[in-house]
Amino acid sequence: MGWLANRLSSHEDILVLPGAYDALSARMITLACAEAVYCGGFAATASSTALPDLGLLGLTELASHYKTLSVASKGAPLIVDADTGHGGLLNVQRTVETLANAGVSAFHIEDQVSPKRCGHLDGKDVVSWDEARARVSVAVQTAEKFGMDVIARTDAIAVHGFENAIERGNMFFDCGAAAVFIDAPTTPAQIQAIPNRLNGPAVFNAAPTGVSENPRTTELERLGFRIVLHPIEGLMTAAAAAASCYTTLLRRDDPLEQPHLKFNELNQLLETSDFLSREREYSSVDTN
Repeated sequence: MGWLANRLSSHEDILVLPGAYDALSARMITLACAEAVYCGGFAATASSTALPDLGLLGLTELASHYKTLSVASKGAPLIVDADTGHGGLLNVQRTVETLANAGVSAFHIEDQVSPKRCGHLDGKDVVSWDEARARVSVAVQTAEKFGMDVIARTDAIAVHGFENAIERGNMFFDCGAAAVFIDAPTTPAQIQAIPNRLNGPAVFNAAPTGVSENPRTTELERLGFRIVLHPIEGLMTAAAAAASCYTTLLRRDDPLEQPHLKFNELNQLLETSDFLSREREYSSVDTN
């Protein structure tokens, strides 16, 4: 049992997971006193390559990105997106081992076919029941060796309907998943039913894409959800602010009239004074 499973068993309140997209955003999430840092595949892909979430990043690229976030998070648990496990069952095993070495505390793995795509885009497909069960089982068995937890995700609503998604979710609990993530419910009735129909902790993806209605966190908690993900809100906010700044610069206007961090505030985030202090300390060491 890892950090996430312990959190779910010891607390009844909903776990809010803000989504980081790079190291600095991960640091800011920890400074905002979040219990953990989350990073999804959409944010990781967009911020590191400016590419869409269509399964274009490989395991090595994602693990490197997550490692950077893990270091920046200063010991806060990091929960990430393992996509489909990046291949067959042996690849799933290697994916989990690689994420463990990157400092990840928990991850979600899904039943989409490979190459996958963002769960809120059209054209998704999922693997068979048996393949999905094997994928999650291998992920759980490998994760247990490292004290990690698995969130099992299904995208089956768009392919086989809501009932199949619920059945897959409960099968994932039988495989040992700590929580289940049924992505992209399409109606308020589906959202309300998910926590009641699942045999364990339910995850809600609050990505503001327009695919799912996004109830307030207090309402999700009342419905029985145990985890809410906010995967791209930080990325979207930062992208809008940066676009406005650059457009203003190119109009020869002063972008500093817009809301922004002061230079000393940014250096506080980066812990610049601590680094300079250490540099002075090391420089005074007698090497003779």
